[in-house]
Amino acid sequence: MIDWQRWRSAFKHHYTAPLHASFKQFRLGVALFFLGLVILYGGTQMLEPSLTQELVVALAVLVIACGFTVSMMAHVRMVISRVLRFWFRR
Repeated sequence: MIDWQRWRSAFKHHYTAPLHASFKQFRLGVALFFLGLVILYGGTQMLEPSLTQELVVALAVLVIACGFTVSMMAHVRMVISRVLRFWFRR
């Protein structure tokens, strides 16, 4: 049986957290994204075409994807948090 009250409470707790916590998560995602871009650029410019270069590029794409996902999830959390704060202040 699903405990909807527990889910509702967890949802409200997650999305009404202070914005600085969400922004910290957003900054982490952006930092990972740009770190992946630096690895990608370095791998393509400094390494000869080889299996090593392909593995470095694959790692860079993975880091870029993780950074993008983390930052977008944090951004969505901030938007939902602002909407909920507006809604509950009425």
